[in-house]
Amino acid sequence: MKSLTTILLVSAVLVTMVIAGCGIVIDVPVGTTTGYIRICSRSNSIYGTLYVEGVNYGKIDGASVIGSMCLGIGPITLGRTYFVDVVDYDFGTGDYSTYITPRFDDQTIYLP
Repeated sequence: MKSLTTILLVSAVLVTMVIAGCGIVIDVPVGTTTGYIRICSRSNSIYGTLYVEGVNYGKIDGASVIGSMCLGIGPITLGRTYFVDVVDYDFGTGDYSTYITPRFDDQTIYLP
């Protein structure tokens, strides 16, 4: 009886290990494909010139007074982290900076 319990316990552990080890892994190379994204401002306090990694993409404005609420950016490498900076020289209110990591083509990223 004791050996039967031991055999059942070892069998259960082995079955669990086999089930846990089985699976499908899809490895998609990140950082090799390019795409286009949209960066949008949801806040009327985020406005000014939009820079992505130091490249000027024009005026962005959450209130649509001095520019568009959304700007198209690209081509960019998907899966890479980019530094985004909105600099306001017109009204002197400072700037807004963040990092974004676009994951797929035609993604829309909102600045809070």
